[in-house]
Amino acid sequence: WESVIRDTKYPLNFSIQSLYISTDSESGSEDTIRVAMFKRGRDWDGKVLIHFYSEWRAFDSCNGNSYLNNIPTQRNKIWKISRTATHISISCNGVEVYKKRVVAGSCSNNEGSFKHLDVDIKFHPSIDTASDRFTTGMSVSRV
Repeated sequence: WESVIRDTKYPLNFSIQSLYISTDSESGSEDTIRVAMFKRGRDWDGKVLIHFYSEWRAFDSCNGNSYLNNIPTQRNKIWKISRTATHISISCNGVEVYKKRVVAGSCSNNEGSFKHLDVDIKFHPSIDTASDRFTTGMSVSRV
């Protein structure tokens, strides 16, 4: 596990890895996890947000906002973000709380396209207030 250094890019290949984020933020704290994804280099590819409002919400670049259900009640949480060419999913402490269809490259908005699985990720420097530590299950390096 690595400490989150915001506004720093880290390589992640979703075809063989998932992103795990630890936090002790609670529902109603108004904290947010925000992970931006970039095609290797600089091109924008999408983002995922998890909002710690009184009602849990998630946002992804293709599907917009959705409410999350069945969030485990433990204060310390491990969030897992996974992507394939056809789906994005979010789990919390091993419970899947979000799964949406994503057809890579078919998103027709300004929020990104999710065209690539081999990306660089970056935790937003001011919006991401919840992410404490992260891992991809493999060694982590900075770009």
